[in-house]
Amino acid sequence: MARKQTDDHFVKALNPKDADTKYMGDEPFFPIQLEGGERNVALTQGFTWYNRFYGKKDAKELLAQYLDHNERVADAKFIRKIEDKEFSMTTCWLARMTLRGLQLNEHENTVLQNDISRLLSVINKPEVVEKEVVVSNRPNIQEIMREKASEAAGELEGMFDEYFTTGKTTSKVVDIVAGYNVMPQHISLIVDVWKQKQKQYEELTETIDSELKGAYGNLGKIQLRNMLKFIEQVLSDLNSYVSIKKANKAPRKRKAIPVEKIVAKLKYLKAFKDAELDLTSIHPTKLHHATEAWVYDTAKRKLHHYIADEYTKEFQVKGNTLIGFDTTNSEMKTLRKPGEQIKEVMGSKPAARKYFKSIKAVGAVPNGRFNENMIILKAF
Repeated sequence: MARKQTDDHFVKALNPKDADTKYMGDEPFFPIQLEGGERNVALTQGFTWYNRFYGKKDAKELLAQYLDHNERVADAKFIRKIEDKEFSMTTCWLARMTLRGLQLNEHENTVLQNDISRLLSVINKPEVVEKEVVVSNRPNIQEIMREKASEAAGELEGMFDEYFTTGKTTSKVVDIVAGYNVMPQHISLIVDVWKQKQKQYEELTETIDSELKGAYGNLGKIQLRNMLKFIEQVLSDLNSYVSIKKANKAPRKRKAIPVEKIVAKLKYLKAFKDAELDLTSIHPTKLHHATEAWVYDTAKRKLHHYIADEYTKEFQVKGNTLIGFDTTNSEMKTLRKPGEQIKEVMGSKPAARKYFKSIKAVGAVPNGRFNENMIILKAF
C-alpha cells in the first residue's frame, strides 16, 4: 500500500479569500494516485473547486506557474502575454493539479501539452509579433471584427466550461455573439472550433481505448450524450445567428420585391412521373415565408424535411437556396420505396412527421440548395 505523503511535498496550497472554503475545503492535492471511480470523483471535485474560486485570469497564471515549475521559463513568459480569453480553464486546472501531486496518464498529458503548444503558436505567429511592433492609427475594420469573433469564442468557451462543471448554463449562444456583433462571415471561425469539440466527444462515445476513456472517466454515458447534444445545439444556434443576420441584411428603405422575382432563380422540377410516382410540384413562392416544407430529390431518391428555426421563424428563398431552417430538426433520408413512402407524408402534418421519423434510414442534415431534379411536395 502506498504511503500517504503530507501537503508539504507539493507546491503551497492556494488560499482563496472566500467563506465558501468552509464548505468546499482546501485546494485539492493528490498524495496517493487513485484509480478507477475514486480517481474520477477526485478529478471532478478538483475541477469544481477551482471553478468555484478562480476565473480565466487566474487559470492563465496557474498554467504559467506550471511551466515555471517545469523549467520552461521562456514559455511561461510568452503564456503571460496571451489574452485571457484564449485559455481553456479545464486544461489549466489539470496543469495545476500536477503541482499538487496528480500524475497524468498518457492521454491527459497529450491534451495538456497540445493545448500549451496551441497557446504558444498564438503568440509566436509572425503577424502577431508584427502587430506589437508596428503602431497603426487606422485599424483595419476586418481585424477589429475578427477580434470580436475571437472574444465571443472565448465567452462561449466559458459557457462550455460552466456546462461541463455544473451540467447547466444560463447563457445563450445567440445573445453572446450578438453582443459582440460578430459578422456572419466570421462565424465560421467559431464553428470550426465547436466542430472539433464535437468530433472529440463523438470519438469518446465510440472509442474502446481504455486510456482515453479513463481520461474522461468522470463523464458517464448519459453525460457524454448530454455534452454532445449541448455542442450540437451551439452549432445550430450559430447557424441560426447567420440566418438572422442574412435575413436582416437588406436596407430598411427598399421597394418591396415581388415573391415571384425572389424565387425566380430557384431550380426545381415542375412534374415527375415513373412507374411508381406521378408528382406535380407546388410553386416555389409557397416556400418563401413558410415554416415547414417537404421536398423530394427524384434523382437521388432523398426526401428532405425542412423546419424553420426558432429565431428566424420562417424560411426565405435566396437565389437557389432555402435559408432560415433549423439544422438540428431538419433532416433528409433516402427512400427505399418512394411510391409508398411519399404517399404517407402527403397526409396531415403530425402523421407525416411521425411516419418520416419511423423510416429506417440514416438521416443527414440538408444544405438548403435546390436543383432541377427536386419536386416541392408541400410547404405551409
